Amino acid sequence: MANHTLAQCLLAALGGYSSLVAFPNQANYSSSIVRPYNLDYPVVPAAVTFPQTTQQVADVVKCAAQSGYKVQPKSGGHSYGNYGSSTGEISVNLENLRQFTVNNTTHVATVGGGLLLGDVSQLLYNAARRFIPHGTCLQVGIGGHATVGGAGPPSRLYQLTVDHIEEVEVVLANATTVRASQTHNEDLFFAIRGAGASFGIVTEFKFRTEPAPEQVINYVYEWTAKDAASRAQIFRSWQHWISNSSLPRQLSSTLTINPNVTLLAGAYFGSQQGFDKLQIPKTFPVPQFADTQLFTNFLELEQLWGQQIQDSGIADPSYFYSKSLAFLPQTTIPDRVVDEVFQYLATAKNNAQFWALNFEVGRGAISDVAVDTTAFSLRESLFIMLSYVNSKGRLSKTTVNFLNGLNTVAKSGHPDAFYGEYVGYVDPREANQKARRGYWGNNLSRLTKIKGKFDPEDVFHNQQSVRANEGGYQ
Repeated sequence: MANHTLAQCLLAALGGYSSLVAFPNQANYSSSIVRPYNLDYPVVPAAVTFPQTTQQVADVVKCAAQSGYKVQPKSGGHSYGNYGSSTGEISVNLENLRQFTVNNTTHVATVGGGLLLGDVSQLLYNAARRFIPHGTCLQVGIGGHATVGGAGPPSRLYQLTVDHIEEVEVVLANATTVRASQTHNEDLFFAIRGAGASFGIVTEFKFRTEPAPEQVINYVYEWTAKDAASRAQIFRSWQHWISNSSLPRQLSSTLTINPNVTLLAGAYFGSQQGFDKLQIPKTFPVPQFADTQLFTNFLELEQLWGQQIQDSGIADPSYFYSKSLAFLPQTTIPDRVVDEVFQYLATAKNNAQFWALNFEVGRGAISDVAVDTTAFSLRESLFIMLSYVNSKGRLSKTTVNFLNGLNTVAKSGHPDAFYGEYVGYVDPREANQKARRGYWGNNLSRLTKIKGKFDPEDVFHNQQSVRANEGGYQ
């Protein structure tokens, strides 16, 4: 149980409503209230709060800081390390901050920090036939997604979620509420767009929106061969294909490999005729299954993507471990190493219930924004490799070593190169200082200075968040 003074303070901060705060001694605290996403990292926050207004968020932060507790916001709750619910900290669950409006003239959308991506998609499309680019898991919260980067199928053409933020309302460590934009609190605005949880709690966003695409081709190609040589051939073809500078920005592409199938999927933002001109099937071995579908209602396509994620089970709480690696054009995987990667997958012991590799293409419009414009640092990445394993219970050492070994092999073609990591896929098992360097690259030095300005006592904290007292790349 949190100390009596903290409990009284939090209750008062939330208007005296006991239903808006919970403590570890309450029944079903973990399963019903904390609801950790990654079951392999047990967490027991000192309290979970459910503020209904920005002022209540500020008052909760004030209580925590005065009592010596750290704070983290939680929007959708899909942190791979449960960082919105860290043990011994105050979790600020934003689910009640669900405001939404769209300006009929400017098309700027005002969005509460507690809305989920699926909410934002549906509200925007139904209100104005508009959208903002984001990922495909519709259960993810906008508060977390928009403050780490926000990549998805539209990003090569429309950029990232962070690139559409016009302004934010932020509760700071001193319990004040400020606005940040390109012209006001510019340093804070830089930091929020890629490292938000280290600097404050965003209670409201203003987003620049885009007209919903009128035509999008959704495509899928599937290969059933499971031998290492066949899979390596498909990957080599994909890597060569996406490395071509003429790859149109209208095209997104994800190559997925798991024990059962090799899957190439993505979207083409344009006409069927434009898609057909790409002649994708000629780039790869003949697939066992192929499907393309034209969508003229973009919301329906977003909901299809979301349903596919939901059906896969990845959005549900489980025991899992995941890592990410960002590959630059100059660090693509050499053919020899490609063979070694797929031989490793075929022969290494894993003790996993399931494993998967996702290779997600980047660049395009993402790289139109300079790396030092926002805290998000992976703008020059050609593709990101996301590796994933899960288990029926706590992960064994064999399973963890399997994933780490796979990433070591994948990097072996350029062992001395720097490989960025996506902060949306945190790796709690990695050394914290190394992880910070991977997440924010050359932006880390500036972020540490901004941290010292806005949160010198490290009120907004998780194990891998930005620190004010770390210089450069420590």
